Amino acid sequence: MPPKKRNTAGPPPKKKPRVKLAQNLSLSTEEEQEVRNAFEYFTDPKELGDDIIQAKNLKKAFSALGFNLSPGDARDILKTIDPDDEGFITYELFLEVAAMKIKDRDKKEEVEKAFSLFTGGDDEGPITLQHLRKVAKVLNENVSDDTLKDMLREASAGGGMDVNKRDFEDVMKRAGIL
Repeated sequence: MPPKKRNTAGPPPKKKPRVKLAQNLSLSTEEEQEVRNAFEYFTDPKELGDDIIQAKNLKKAFSALGFNLSPGDARDILKTIDPDDEGFITYELFLEVAAMKIKDRDKKEEVEKAFSLFTGGDDEGPITLQHLRKVAKVLNENVSDDTLKDMLREASAGGGMDVNKRDFEDVMKRAGIL
């Protein structure tokens, strides 16, 4: 019987286990890894350990995730996740806040896409009567112009005949979609 082959490459690198909190926050594996990478970039394992960063790096860590926090936003987040002003942030607390930011970003992207569908690709809008006619036709809905005009007036903050992106987002919120 031939001798067993040895694996000279050594054991595979350890992969951090998926944090149950990330699953509870409805983050995908990719989103969690994105958060972990941004966080770990600012860790100092020799000084603080693997799952702690200094509070002064909060804004930079969020920037690594693609979020530009205003100084006020950064202060508000720090008050929440470091209320005793100890100067340190754990990964779990960072993950919770990052998950909220990511979900908010995802919702805004959905609104952008939906708005673009209504306007036929014009990202600036506004949604007009002509746009609603086209949508009704594509959906094979027989809707009168009076009904479409009522819809526009209801959705428009100024009661006008066009709906800008902000008005559209407000309608989505009232409908419980956002």
